[in-house]
Amino acid sequence: MSWIAFAGKEMFRKRILPVTFVLSLLFVSLYTFGVYKISTNFEGHVVTLASNVSDSIVLVTLGLLFSQMIIAFFILFTTMGAISGEVENGLMLAVLSRPIARWRVYLGKYAGYAFWLVLYAGIMFFAILLPVHYLLHFPIVPMTLLKTFLLFIWIPLLLLGISMLGSTYLPMLGNGVACAMLYGLSMFSGFAENIFNQSGENEMISRFAFVLKLLMPANALLNRITFELLDGLELPLPTQAVESMGPFAVFNVPSGAFVGYTIIYLIVILALGCRAFRRKDIA
Repeated sequence: MSWIAFAGKEMFRKRILPVTFVLSLLFVSLYTFGVYKISTNFEGHVVTLASNVSDSIVLVTLGLLFSQMIIAFFILFTTMGAISGEVENGLMLAVLSRPIARWRVYLGKYAGYAFWLVLYAGIMFFAILLPVHYLLHFPIVPMTLLKTFLLFIWIPLLLLGISMLGSTYLPMLGNGVACAMLYGLSMFSGFAENIFNQSGENEMISRFAFVLKLLMPANALLNRITFELLDGLELPLPTQAVESMGPFAVFNVPSGAFVGYTIIYLIVILALGCRAFRRKDIA
């Protein structure tokens, strides 16, 4: 509990929480207004089930994509100096003066930030999904809702682990730039694969995207969320309805084994972070 309180005080002291709250509220309000305007345009028109579902999926995917980007930048700006920043300003010396193992300090800081990130990501998830459900009558199956929710909050936990690992090796700004570029490349490769390599014939794009998925699984897990939303409906959607989703269509769905890989990936990067922090020269 002390690490959760410490992380919360740090984010509030740096004005990160108030700024994020205001901007997130603005984003959700604009998104909900957009969904409402689309729902009013449908009134009086005959809309097929496939068209309604594909439009709803695109809206949900767009909303989840941009909310994930907001959450990602929130994580990067909050934790890019989680270790190196506190070493530079001397705060870490005060923390390590207590009789506590360094690996416990590292995991404690991770757990403190993770609590607030899961809370924030959970609120954003339902703020995106519920307007489409109530205004466009997009069906939600409880098991699908649970799967997509767990995948959605899993992505910030991975980003947090990567950012904290980078913070043990790189200065604050260097870590922020490196993590942001890696995240951006992951997003770009995912869109490039959906647009230019739907059939998987271009091996170079496939290999490039695969390597980036292994290093930064965020975009791949977002594709898995879209797949779960479509698969959970159990509707015979025509191929044209899926292809009409453009770059948001899912042609190369990450398997369940890949989701399992991300669990091992997080354990490994946390272990590497603890090892690097234990060996870090802090004087």
